[in-house]
Amino acid sequence: MRLFLSKMPVVAIFGFIAVFSFGCASSNSTGMTEATSQEPGPINWSEVEMLDITQYPDLAIEFDRKVEHDVPDILLNSQADKGVVEEVEGFRIQVFSSADRNEAVKAEDRIKEWFNSLTQQRREVLGLQKDPVIYGFYKQPYYRVRIGDYLSRAEAQPIVNVLKLTFSSVLIVPDLIQVLK
Repeated sequence: MRLFLSKMPVVAIFGFIAVFSFGCASSNSTGMTEATSQEPGPINWSEVEMLDITQYPDLAIEFDRKVEHDVPDILLNSQADKGVVEEVEGFRIQVFSSADRNEAVKAEDRIKEWFNSLTQQRREVLGLQKDPVIYGFYKQPYYRVRIGDYLSRAEAQPIVNVLKLTFSSVLIVPDLIQVLK
């Protein structure tokens, strides 16, 4: 029995080869018939075809749809490099700092009122073309109110001198500012 089991794989391989070779050598037809010859089509199709294309008018394609997209107008008008806001190191004027949020909101309102009360002549003396941006934010443990974006301390100093007359704790602080390139 042991001899039979050791020669079993060899016997199986020879058996497979024998069945395969006899199956391929069969001369029986597979059931497929030869293709019948067909008559060639007409040489000139216009003799046979009866389509009258005058029945079908040639209509113009109408494009009445509006194209909508999410591309900003500044990119569509090739002005991508104009008006880019960049953050750089600079200075802001800190007007208020407190742990009380309500006091910080009141300080923002007082600053807005103060800037609105300035005359055009006074704004020009201070170098203000428009109202400076007021930044109210929380940096633990204080709520802070800062104004403006200045590249140098000297640029912020005239406004600080005037703000000190109204607000007691005004100082120039370094900060990341937003400038228009």
